[in-house]
Amino acid sequence: MNVNAPVRKWKRFKVDIRVRLRRWDEPEEAVTVVRSYELSEGGMSVYASESLEVGTAMQVAFSLPGTERGLRIRAVIKNRRGFRCGMEFVELDAGARDAILRYLGSLVDVIEI
Repeated sequence: MNVNAPVRKWKRFKVDIRVRLRRWDEPEEAVTVVRSYELSEGGMSVYASESLEVGTAMQVAFSLPGTERGLRIRAVIKNRRGFRCGMEFVELDAGARDAILRYLGSLVDVIEI
């Protein structure tokens, strides 16, 4: 075990989900479609070619595989490495959190990151 490894708030899972992403203060038409890389109950990382600054408030919209309910979640950019951008969910309602946890619990064949 690496004692210098960062301590994570939430378990992260590698997932590939289509995500509609836009800055919080932009109109719906300003949406960009990106792909997710990781998902947890507290946030997600995506591959985004546009420059997204740390601290930017975003809206992420996506549907979890096997579910009909689309999720719209407010998030804030926490880090960026190249094209990969990490976001933390804010103001996540209980229904969205439950849907994410159910989906993550169904990923028995996916390796936790």
